[in-house]
Amino acid sequence: MTHALNLTLPLKQDAESQAKLKQLEAIFTDQVQPKIEEALKKSKLVHFARVVVIDNKYIQVITEYEGDHQEYTEFFRRELTPVFGAIFGLAEGAPSSSDSVAFWEYSKTNNRRSLGQDTTGALDFSGNPAGWLFSAYDHKDVRTIQAALDKAGA
Repeated sequence: MTHALNLTLPLKQDAESQAKLKQLEAIFTDQVQPKIEEALKKSKLVHFARVVVIDNKYIQVITEYEGDHQEYTEFFRRELTPVFGAIFGLAEGAPSSSDSVAFWEYSKTNNRRSLGQDTTGALDFSGNPAGWLFSAYDHKDVRTIQAALDKAGA
């Protein structure tokens, strides 16, 4: 079942944190993005992913993924501890990315629900009905889609 991650973190507004945000933006393409992409490919769980900064007030990690929420969160916490350390270091009230329980709780608290209601019966991080998530390919999982593309020679 496909799920949405809409992790939305309030950014610290002090001068030092804002300078670190600028530094993250400056190195993102060459240093951070390849690490994230490698972990995403390794997971075989994620359809799409992006990181968005909104008016230097919020940073979002947005993905569409498969599987158990906590296992997904823990996989990326382990695979991308330094990346999440940098992102969480910019956010208000964020725990260390090395603390798996605190990381899960913070991620759960800051995952924003989409409007509407999912039509497949998907549940959010807290076991409540998930928000709406459209799927052009009927919520087929990443492995199924990749296998079909491989078979088609794409």
